Amino acid sequence: MGKTADLRKLIVAQLNAVAGATYYRRAPSNTTYPYKTFFLSRVNLTSSSCYYYDLQIDIWDNATDPKRIEEIADELEDLLNASRLPQPAILPDFFMESRFQVDDPDKNIQHLQLTFLVELYTTM
Repeated sequence: MGKTADLRKLIVAQLNAVAGATYYRRAPSNTTYPYKTFFLSRVNLTSSSCYYYDLQIDIWDNATDPKRIEEIADELEDLLNASRLPQPAILPDFFMESRFQVDDPDKNIQHLQLTFLVELYTTM
């Protein structure tokens, strides 16, 4: 498996530790709320020993009160922020960059977005 695939697998495992299903990029249309989606984009290609990724996590709920997604976001912050999660082939460090509410045209949808910088070192 490649470094990005290993990182995605690790992120799914971490996100599955908190409430709601986890999906990469898009959730199916029949998904049960709350759920989480995430996306990785590679950002700095100047170092040969360290790879930088932006990790975006979106938390969605069908509710008029944002309390449940705020609790999920709190758990994700505690789980990932300033964490080092060594794996057999990769060594990623996670650093939180932002957390904000995203307004949805449907007032019954609550949407929170978290972003992290991931510093990824390969061990092989």
